[in-house]
Amino acid sequence: MTTSSSHEDREHALSWLAHGGQLAFELKGDRAKHSDVIWQLLVDAIEIIDKTPDQERRWLTSGQRSGGWNMVGMSRAELILIEKIRLLSAMKPFDGAAKYAPQRNDTDRALGVLAWLRWCNVARLPHRLVKAAVALARSGDQEVVHRIYCPNRKPDRRNIHEIRTRTIGFILAGLKKDLGIETGEGITFKEVHQ
Repeated sequence: MTTSSSHEDREHALSWLAHGGQLAFELKGDRAKHSDVIWQLLVDAIEIIDKTPDQERRWLTSGQRSGGWNMVGMSRAELILIEKIRLLSAMKPFDGAAKYAPQRNDTDRALGVLAWLRWCNVARLPHRLVKAAVALARSGDQEVVHRIYCPNRKPDRRNIHEIRTRTIGFILAGLKKDLGIETGEGITFKEVHQ
């Protein structure tokens, strides 16, 4: 076994795995397994990254926000009609779009967990496996996942199981080989002592 990481990397990974254990336990209770921990971390990481505001999109839309409701070309009657529609729709005055601001630890954890997908590079056609795993973790849309992973095969739920199993297996092997982390009691993970 080769461990090519620092103690700090192992500590981060163990704390992320503990968080994944909580997510898996909330989802499956006592039936949760180590594979559920890894998968829930991937689902959580994809969700966090997807919710993170896109800075480029914010820059492109900044000019639209500057005018507010009283933009050039709107009559007073149009403004009154818009406010009436907002009130009838149970919207508060000046109620804007909800914003999501992830915590720094959430973003670091998400990026760290997604970096674990690099261990899938030893697979045959790794780009397909990684893309399919991300699509499955993002939405679970099996039709899209089948088109990515095995476009020439007949859609089957075993293909979905294969994607999850292979992805989790490569990540568990990478955790053990590169970080010196292996499965422990229940759904916990522990550092391998040399």
